[in-house]
Amino acid sequence: MRRAIVVLLAIVPCVSAQAGELDGHYRTTLDGQPTELILRQQGERVEGQYVENRTLRLDFRGRYDGQVLRAEISDPQSGLLLANMNATYANAMLNTSIAARDPRNGEVLERQALFQREGAATATTPPATGAQDPALVGTWVHEKIINSGGANFASFNTLMTLQLNADGSVTQWSRSAGGGSDWSYDSPGEVQYSGHWLSQGNMLMVRLAGATDYQPAAYYRFSDQYLVTESNTGKMIWQRRR
Repeated sequence: MRRAIVVLLAIVPCVSAQAGELDGHYRTTLDGQPTELILRQQGERVEGQYVENRTLRLDFRGRYDGQVLRAEISDPQSGLLLANMNATYANAMLNTSIAARDPRNGEVLERQALFQREGAATATTPPATGAQDPALVGTWVHEKIINSGGANFASFNTLMTLQLNADGSVTQWSRSAGGGSDWSYDSPGEVQYSGHWLSQGNMLMVRLAGATDYQPAAYYRFSDQYLVTESNTGKMIWQRRR
């Protein structure tokens, strides 16, 4: 299975399960190749096809509990399992995580991709004008702190930094640190993704480095001096770094 581009930040919270909720034809572009999911849902059971580059067609079988779609992708001739996929659904989009095993060396590759249902509004090309909200330009930070109580007190801190530049470039990276009475941890920081950004209405769009299309990243709004983003990973509050 070809490598899939990584799309970080996805779209809006999950919705409850309904009969046929996932029915449809979903598309994305992975590694420059068109990739499709053709799904049919009956109750919790979901079946269909995974299609790469309009030629490779694989069987798709899974179950959807209203929050997470868990599925297997297999060869239709041999029945050989090729990949496992977990996904969340919202606003005609599937935010997927795919774990595929390389048959040559047995290495497992985990990738994420955002599929959009055919017929839903898309934005794969930038508008001619007004493509960037100037209020977004700058460096934004989101901090998450987890503390454990009791005699063995410990604290873990994750700092995410989102850099939205006026030239349209974007980079997001993360750094974690923590410690307790007899241990400590401090990561050097890791770039999560880079590329280019646009804004359309209240939607932040991101085109990853090496990709050709802009994809929805998150809804956004401002609350006083804070930037609030909402995706199916939850709501995040960002503070401008001065």
